[in-house]
Amino acid sequence: MTKKLNVFLDMDNTLVDTLPVLDRASALAKDFGVAKPDQIPGIFRSLAPIKGAVAAVNTLAESAELYILTTAPWNNESAWSDKLAWLTEHFGNGPASPFYKKVIMAHTKDVARGKGGILIDDRPYHGAAEWQDDDFKTVWIQYGYDERLTWDRDLPAFLKLVANLAASEDLDAQTAVAAVNERFNYKLRAEEATMQLSDWEK
Repeated sequence: MTKKLNVFLDMDNTLVDTLPVLDRASALAKDFGVAKPDQIPGIFRSLAPIKGAVAAVNTLAESAELYILTTAPWNNESAWSDKLAWLTEHFGNGPASPFYKKVIMAHTKDVARGKGGILIDDRPYHGAAEWQDDDFKTVWIQYGYDERLTWDRDLPAFLKLVANLAASEDLDAQTAVAAVNERFNYKLRAEEATMQLSDWEK
């Protein structure tokens, strides 16, 4: 059996439309007795998926071995369970789910690089940028940095081509991504690992 390429997916602002809700709720944090909106109990539970994400992920699971690699606010206990509940709602909670027993919550995402593969994450923080690593041959693709690399545009097809090439030629993630991207010349990530923050995040 051909080994599938590992693809790790961030949740917030990559699968889940999180930031607009947190920005709108920033004025309510004090009403809940917390410092930031991401600490409001239950705020991560009922967020909308990013456009096209659910269908694209289910299709991508045919070609790649998918994992969730996400962070959750340390001072919001419900965020951890809410994220699992969100995944169950949108992808199921059994062996047929692409994420069944393949969910990693960590504040330093680079700890998972040893398994190899690609991380899709909108931000460089919490170890995401460190996935662009020549020693591990891993790749960080910054979700949406190239406006074409979104779930409702080119990202699913691009990842499927990469996964199929990696499997057929027994290539590591970096080599496969570079080979496929010669045809498209996508901007895979910002040159500098920085990003504008909302006021409440500073």
